[in-house]
Amino acid sequence: MKNVVRNLLIVCFSFFVLSCNQAQNWPGWRGENRDGKVKDFETPNPWPDELSRVWQKEVGLGDASVSLVNGKLYLCVKQESDEVALCLDERTGDQIWRTVLNPAPEVTGGASTHPGPRSTPMVANGKAYTIGAGGFINCLDAKTGAIIWKNESFTEVPEFFVGMSPLVTDNKCIAHLGGHDHGVVVAFNADNGDIIWELEGEPSTYSSPVTMTVGGQQVIVIQTETDLIGVSKDGKLLWKIPTPGEQRFYNSTTPVIDGDNVIVCGQGVGTKSFKIEKSGDNFTYKENWHNPDLGGSFNTPVLKDGYLYGNEARFGRLYCLNASTGATCWNDSVNHNRFASTLDLGDFMLSLSATGNIIIFKPDPEKYVEIAVYKVADTEVYAYPLVTGDKIYIKDKEMLTCWSVK
Repeated sequence: MKNVVRNLLIVCFSFFVLSCNQAQNWPGWRGENRDGKVKDFETPNPWPDELSRVWQKEVGLGDASVSLVNGKLYLCVKQESDEVALCLDERTGDQIWRTVLNPAPEVTGGASTHPGPRSTPMVANGKAYTIGAGGFINCLDAKTGAIIWKNESFTEVPEFFVGMSPLVTDNKCIAHLGGHDHGVVVAFNADNGDIIWELEGEPSTYSSPVTMTVGGQQVIVIQTETDLIGVSKDGKLLWKIPTPGEQRFYNSTTPVIDGDNVIVCGQGVGTKSFKIEKSGDNFTYKENWHNPDLGGSFNTPVLKDGYLYGNEARFGRLYCLNASTGATCWNDSVNHNRFASTLDLGDFMLSLSATGNIIIFKPDPEKYVEIAVYKVADTEVYAYPLVTGDKIYIKDKEMLTCWSVK
């Protein structure tokens, strides 16, 4: 009998551990698949009148978003004269470790009001990868914060400094570094920082790389300052689609992958969809559709059940597009901010604009249906929100705040 009880307790404990470990990790830019989809959100019923503040910590300057792996939050910020990596306890916000990475670069020109890092840390295989505003890349032990390797050789930066977030895939850390004149896509050995390959001559911008599979081959998709390119895992350029910025717009949005299609916006000419095909060893592309009226500026739309939801480029108005045809489904009339973030919560969509307001709305292609609006920051917010369970983490100018929907 004792053995039966013991075995039952072991089984129950195993299920408990398994359920705890099933909470979604958010290891880097826009989540596990870089698609803005939250898989473990606990939808409140009903939505509260206000969110509850669980904790708030002053962490430092910066627009870099927060990553979450195994109950630990990872940030890259500017504190006094240094760029710093932080690891915090998800439940309490208490600091687990702090590592000084490098002296913070002097951010000048139009970017001077944003002096901190704007690249989201990537956490993979027990390591955390950060890129500072000046292009310095660091790899740290995710458990202790000890620096494993670093590279400070790519010193040219785009006009508004480095904004792309690193991608770790196939034991390579992929980063698009340099600037307009010396832009280069670099694949570092994720373990020791050795450069495996470089693809030169691609002017860098503020977009982050993603992956897609075409004809059974996994491809790295990168939006450069001037083109949308596909790159093989061994650094070979597979295709190049001209997407030059126009009308004082910059290529800042991340490509959205829809099967064999890549959807891009942000270059000032609305939103476009391209179909990528493989024939033998060659890749070809064709334009599926072009919506010249709605695009993104500093907001990457989210693909949800065949429709795109996001904030348009000029006034930050919420919109919905048909991802198959490019037709406008609806375009709301309320101005928000062109700096915005969009998340798929499952039954609802979340939009966080730079105004510090969260908007909850339904993913309905027929009409805009607003559910709730919450004020979550007193300063402007440029970092992507992190949502897990019933918690929403907001990084504003200097503070990180944990809110609960319950």
